[in-house]
Amino acid sequence: MNIDAQIITPPAPFVKSETAKKHPRIVREPLNSQDITVPLKALGRHIVKCQRKRQSVRVPAMRGSELGQVLRTLELKRAYA
Repeated sequence: MNIDAQIITPPAPFVKSETAKKHPRIVREPLNSQDITVPLKALGRHIVKCQRKRQSVRVPAMRGSELGQVLRTLELKRAYA
């Protein structure tokens, strides 16, 4: 029995697409500290406090805008730490 080995190659468009689209980045203005809601500021302070104590933090599910506010709070806390 003679079996010839064959290399199966995928078609060229599946390997590398030259027309690949890049996702556009949306540049937004930075948030002011006054624009951040009080509960999200509190969550940011809680995350910083737990990080100093080297404790884990449970971050609840939130929308993108809320997550941005929490991240901005962390940036502000890091600047003043």
